[in-house]
Amino acid sequence: MEALPSVVDAVGDRAEVYVDGGVMSGSDVVAAVALGARAALVGRAYLYGLMAGGERGVGRAADILVQEVASTLALLGVTRVSDLRADHVRIRLPLQ
Repeated sequence: MEALPSVVDAVGDRAEVYVDGGVMSGSDVVAAVALGARAALVGRAYLYGLMAGGERGVGRAADILVQEVASTLALLGVTRVSDLRADHVRIRLPLQ
C-alpha cells in the first residue's frame, strides 16, 4: 500500500493498476482503490473459503468481503466507491 500511490503516478493513464498480494479484508480493498488501484485481487480469501467449505465457503468469503467493504465505506462516510480519495487512507508505520 505504501508504494501504490507512486506506482499509480508513474503509470498515469497508460495502464490500470491492480493490487495483488496482502489483501486480507474489505478494508484492504477500499484502501487500495482509494490510493488509485483499479481493483484489488482477493485470491487468498477465495482459497481460505474454498479450503474451509468448498463452493459454499467461497460464496461465504465473498459475502464477508462485500460486507466489510460496505462497512468500511460507511465508517468513512462515503456512499460510493467512486467517491474514495487517498486522504481516506492512513498507513500505519511499523512499530520500532
